[in-house]
Amino acid sequence: MTRKKKIGIAVLAMCLLLAYMLINDPSRHVTLRLGVFIGSNFDVYNGDSYAIIDEAIARFEENHPQVSIEYESGIVKSDYSSWLSTKILKGEQLDVFMVLNEDFNTLASIDALQNLDAYITNSDDFYEGILASGSFNGHYYAMPYEASATMMCINKDLLEQENIAIPDANWTMDDFFEICQQVTKDNNEDGKTDQFGCCNYEWLDAVYGYGTSLFDETGKHCYLNDAKDALSFVQKLQTLNNGYQVTSDDFDKGKVAFCPLTIAQYRTYQPYPYRVSKYSTFSWYCLPMPGYKDNQRTATCQTSMMAISAKSQHKDVAFEFVELLTSTEMQLQLLEKSQGVSVLKSMMNSEETQNILQNEDELNLDLLDHILNNVIVQPKFKNYDRVMEKADYLISSAIKNNQIELDIYSIQQQLTDELKQ
Repeated sequence: MTRKKKIGIAVLAMCLLLAYMLINDPSRHVTLRLGVFIGSNFDVYNGDSYAIIDEAIARFEENHPQVSIEYESGIVKSDYSSWLSTKILKGEQLDVFMVLNEDFNTLASIDALQNLDAYITNSDDFYEGILASGSFNGHYYAMPYEASATMMCINKDLLEQENIAIPDANWTMDDFFEICQQVTKDNNEDGKTDQFGCCNYEWLDAVYGYGTSLFDETGKHCYLNDAKDALSFVQKLQTLNNGYQVTSDDFDKGKVAFCPLTIAQYRTYQPYPYRVSKYSTFSWYCLPMPGYKDNQRTATCQTSMMAISAKSQHKDVAFEFVELLTSTEMQLQLLEKSQGVSVLKSMMNSEETQNILQNEDELNLDLLDHILNNVIVQPKFKNYDRVMEKADYLISSAIKNNQIELDIYSIQQQLTDELKQ
């Protein structure tokens, strides 16, 4: 062997040794700190909420030997916002963490979240409105992980009893009101209304149903007056009940035609609520929420989101973990073990999803795909949730007192003043 070859072999051996030492150098080990809470983001029962996260961590660590992921267990959703803000204020930065819908605008506006525009290269894989839940001022700051949109559940038997045809998926607000009007009556002729059109239909459902918005995207202007017809619609619905407060319990007893329900609620109590299937005999049907016109965005949607801290020292590897959570393999496990649905269009139109949902009556893929393709994209400005809380109080009070038309201008002014604070 020539001297030149010996030197070459020696150099190659040294390079391999150096590479091995760098790969196995404990100082290069990365620990990702993860922020999650116990239970469901959708306020339904989840007895093993860490199962999917733990599985994702195990898979990620297996494929990334130099990375470990740690999280603090036992934090309940009601304490999570406070816990997360304390971590941020103390500088105890998490690398990856769940973001509640009500916290997202604030965290994005104070630059606590990493801009993900350069990371997200597969935006077409997601439902448009669901992906937009993680956007702020035209930029992405969180990735959707799980979704639960609102749909309308119908007492099929009650409609058949009244000789009313079940509407199709593009039913309108007029269809909705007409049916409510038809079914609301005093069946036993004792002078009291004992059959009703709907329960739990909120004023914001009507606002979205009419295709109106309360605020502009910047949070500088209030358009409540544009929603006057929608609010009057809710007041008319309530007037049908002659002062009676219709509740979910009335729906459970088969006395109500319509009740809005989230996908997570339906899947948790399949069929929801459990006592309906146990003690009642009426059958169900599900539809998208009604709109003022065809193919309109009508469904509100809660989205579990994953974000990366703007101060994380491991942004690239952190995003790899987020990508794993939104991969088809983990999204399939989510469908099997959780109550929401996948944020991926391909997954929600797959044979695997069909097999999982085949025992969940009326929750077919066409229905879900229609609903998820038409979710509402709410405005994204810092004080949105605080202003909406005040709007809900003022508007609900005015509707309850049957004076929305008298109070609407005053409420708009109060909300406009709130936006300026």
